Amino acid sequence: MSLCHPEKGSVSCGACCGLFNLKLRPSEFKNLLLERTTEFKSIVNFEVRHTFPIYRKERETKEAHILKKDEMTYNCPFLGYVDNAKQRIGCMIHPIFTGDPKSQNFSFYGTSICQAYDCKTKEGALANLWENLFVEIAKDSVEYSFLSADHIFAYAVEKWFSHSQLNVEDMFQTYRLELVELFRIRLQTSSEKHFTSFEINYDAFLDLGAVETYLLNELGVDWKEWKREWEKKNPNRGEVFGSFDK
Repeated sequence: MSLCHPEKGSVSCGACCGLFNLKLRPSEFKNLLLERTTEFKSIVNFEVRHTFPIYRKERETKEAHILKKDEMTYNCPFLGYVDNAKQRIGCMIHPIFTGDPKSQNFSFYGTSICQAYDCKTKEGALANLWENLFVEIAKDSVEYSFLSADHIFAYAVEKWFSHSQLNVEDMFQTYRLELVELFRIRLQTSSEKHFTSFEINYDAFLDLGAVETYLLNELGVDWKEWKREWEKKNPNRGEVFGSFDK
């Protein structure tokens, strides 16, 4: 198991399949995934190869009316629920289900790309710690996907703790409640983002000021309020923080 499909919990991530490129509300994402899953099971027979492209064409036609955030990003219709409880999302034509190592060639990206790609959060040194935190926070796979794909924000939080002269790994234990609150705040605006998990981070966040500028731009007044509460709970850390709310 991995950050994509955590061993714990009943959530998984499907952001790299283009899900959040569609201009939908969180509840609409779940409805779309249910529609795909139901139609896939009614059309696709793993023993009959031409049923794969039939399903893909029908879903692409039905979803053509949905507005996109980026016309160049593909939204794979083979992303759906892959468990009986309809909670975990994933590739419905993954070899683990079809028994065919090349079955993902029926998708737009093809087997080589689908199986070789690892997202930035999954590749990170703290991947296991982020995974456990996101499983704790997310109420479903849509929220978990938002959190897991938001690798630039997660990296910024790591750098904020680091530049604040704190052990980065300690934030998952000593400051876990504060960290949970910060990412719950982040979820309030995540639906406005176009997360795919392969966004490029152009800012190395070389100092505390750079990190705080990013966090302020992303969270606005919520960042100021979170930081103010943080400083109340951690008064001995005040001298190393930025000055946006001074």
